[in-house]
Amino acid sequence: MWSSLVLVHNDHENRIKTEFPNFVSWHTCMRSIYLSDERLLSVDIKNRFSDEYQIFYGYDAYSFLIQIVCGLHSKLFGESEIQAQFCDSFSKEKLPDNSLSAFLLKLRDQILEHTKIVRTKFLIGIGKQSYGSLTEKYISKYNRIDLIGTGNLAESLLPYLKTKNRQVNVFGRNKTRLNSLKEIFNIQTFDLEDYIPNPNPVIIAVTDMDENKTKLFHLSNCIIDFRENSKTNSLVKLKKYIPFTTLLGSIRETNILIRELKPKIELLIADLTELRQDEQTHFMNGWEDLTHAC
Repeated sequence: MWSSLVLVHNDHENRIKTEFPNFVSWHTCMRSIYLSDERLLSVDIKNRFSDEYQIFYGYDAYSFLIQIVCGLHSKLFGESEIQAQFCDSFSKEKLPDNSLSAFLLKLRDQILEHTKIVRTKFLIGIGKQSYGSLTEKYISKYNRIDLIGTGNLAESLLPYLKTKNRQVNVFGRNKTRLNSLKEIFNIQTFDLEDYIPNPNPVIIAVTDMDENKTKLFHLSNCIIDFRENSKTNSLVKLKKYIPFTTLLGSIRETNILIRELKPKIELLIADLTELRQDEQTHFMNGWEDLTHAC
């Protein structure tokens, strides 16, 4: 089935999050991924993308996608948030009702099946690291936290922030998401425009933020910034400012273990991909044609 899979990848810092016909996109803060079925595309597919895009075909695309979902290409090696983002982006509710979506739903389920195998074998310890766990040593003494953002990252942080009976205030612009997070986590939510400068620690969990808005955080006792490529000069000058690079630096002691594990994980993913490819060869018409062949 996955011999016709096409995956287009772009992890350039200044990439434009655009869309392409006959592709379903998945945008994270680090990368943009576009998935499709080669049978839906024209033969000149390479001419549609500039040199900053990588194009993977068939089971190479399948293998690369497992690596992404397992967190092998994340800043935080083996992090689990990327899997949650993958599940959310390719949920049935968010895909259009067409043949490509049916194709991608099957792909999602099989990617998650193999991701579970990889995590169980190699990433139980490392994979439990998360952005939420990284924040704890910076906020452990505070009882009130202001979280900026309503996306997947913000949601993944909330279980950690809610420990020790902390009061967590979430600020954002998406009213639907604010209401959803309020109901799920029993927290206070506010429109971002209503934020008033105060001493509460601030966690910035959004991709982009206007410079004028970040100036409101100067009174905060601690500012944790999850924006990976932040160039906010008004914040970096503050001693209480903790950029994403510092958060990553706190786990550098695991780098040796990661270097040892990575080739083993890649070999396992290659083996799982080859087994999946072999499974397809048992059917003349391919899995997707079984109903027509019977």
